[in-house]
Amino acid sequence: MKALEEWAAVHRIYKQTGSKRATAEILGIARNTVKRLLEMDVEPVYCRSYYASKDDQYKDLIIEWRCEGLIGTRIFRELKKIGYTGIIGPVYRFLRRIDEDASVIRSKACVLSLVQKGVLSMKDAAAQLGITGGAFLKKKLGK
Repeated sequence: MKALEEWAAVHRIYKQTGSKRATAEILGIARNTVKRLLEMDVEPVYCRSYYASKDDQYKDLIIEWRCEGLIGTRIFRELKKIGYTGIIGPVYRFLRRIDEDASVIRSKACVLSLVQKGVLSMKDAAAQLGITGGAFLKKKLGK
């Protein structure tokens, strides 16, 4: 966010000084940087680039194997057999994300089952799931 902070500072100081040279000296940046930032009419926006990973084409298989109970090293070996050329790191990172998502899904399913059994009230379940109103739970439970 350095560009955004610089853009705001350059515009603020330039309005006070009216000089690109003075603005550059005050901020300790190059005059060309001040010129470039002043030419921008709107604030710079951060836009993250997406880079494809070598394991993208295997993600469905990885999820399937994880659900079958295979561990990361075994999944990596199986991927190597079918042509995966990457290293084990991205596979483990993806497995970590799968496991985090699965724990959230399991906890929600557990709360919903407690409601169905009558152990937990819908109000308490909504509070645990962070849901305002009971419409979602009523819909899920068919009530």
